[in-house]
Amino acid sequence: MADIGSFLFSHPLDPALIISKQLTKSDLEGNVKLPKQQTESVLMRMGGVTAYELQNGKEVVVSDLVEGDEYTVTLRCLNNTAYYFGDGWCTMKHSLDLEEGETLKLYWYQDQKIFVILNFKHTVL
Repeated sequence: MADIGSFLFSHPLDPALIISKQLTKSDLEGNVKLPKQQTESVLMRMGGVTAYELQNGKEVVVSDLVEGDEYTVTLRCLNNTAYYFGDGWCTMKHSLDLEEGETLKLYWYQDQKIFVILNFKHTVL
């Protein structure tokens, strides 16, 4: 994973590959609803993701470079209108100790086909 960190530090990040979400109480009590426009922008660049896959759930990996952890979460779409992380989100949110009002910022790293967490409480990438 060291090459991901060096990439993030040495290249400007494409805003079209970033999903940023200020967490609400409902995001932390259930599944996190993702911003539609940002999620669709990332999906276009992921390639090969179908509406059928999203309705049934597409597993994606989210990498925490600071702690060296990886989470597998299920990206879903409800009625072609609402995107959210389902299975795996509970483990991820508790492990990251996320709180209401914090912003979760994810970057789709195309080379390895994973999301990378861009924000941390004590470290900024």
